[in-house]
Amino acid sequence: MRLQETLSGTQAVVTGAAGGIGGAVAAELVGQGATVYGFDIATAADLPGVTQIECDVTDPQSVARASESLKDVTEVVDVLVVAAGRFPSRRVEEWTSDEFEDLWRLNVAGALSVIQALLVQLRRSNHGRIILISSSAVHQGIPGFVPYAATKAAMIGMARSLAAELGPDGITVNVVTPGLTATQAALDGDVAQFFDGVVASQMIKRRLEPTDLAPGIAYLCSPGADMVTGQVLNIDGGSVTY
Repeated sequence: MRLQETLSGTQAVVTGAAGGIGGAVAAELVGQGATVYGFDIATAADLPGVTQIECDVTDPQSVARASESLKDVTEVVDVLVVAAGRFPSRRVEEWTSDEFEDLWRLNVAGALSVIQALLVQLRRSNHGRIILISSSAVHQGIPGFVPYAATKAAMIGMARSLAAELGPDGITVNVVTPGLTATQAALDGDVAQFFDGVVASQMIKRRLEPTDLAPGIAYLCSPGADMVTGQVLNIDGGSVTY
């Protein structure tokens, strides 16, 4: 059950808002009263209440343009949820260095680029929030996900250092590690073959949906999470415990 208007007056940015997880988070934040801006290279047709701004997080110039567009409508950013990313799966010997660099540019460097671009606006908030969407793959060794897991683990290290650095500014920084989630991209991609095995490993025996993640992420955006920072919240139906 959603706590209505918990985030009333909050200015939030969600990267990857046209994707399954980013879209669910954006919709949840809107439902809780936030004003939401979606950064993505694609435009989603089903995001009512979300102002969509074109942004390729792997391109610093695109990030700069998006941040300038945002400044035209708000001087403050209270919440930044970094959900842009992708999850290719294949054996380690099949990866080229260029492909790994491209994945790093999206999952890690792209996250940092957006944070840097919005940092002045986040500091203007009295309760800034940064939430990075990593993966439960970092908690377990999964064949076929070596470069992906490396980039997602890097996000956790980055978040903990950011939490220490930005804490004096009143900004919290946390990470959410979802399990395999039934986004359209996952259902249509190579990882679809893993759903049955993942569900079997879970304590709760059903597929994880993007809407299962959104309320937990919204909590980290809320006033109730004011003293939660540098933490990792795992949401995977009980596949991993730690």
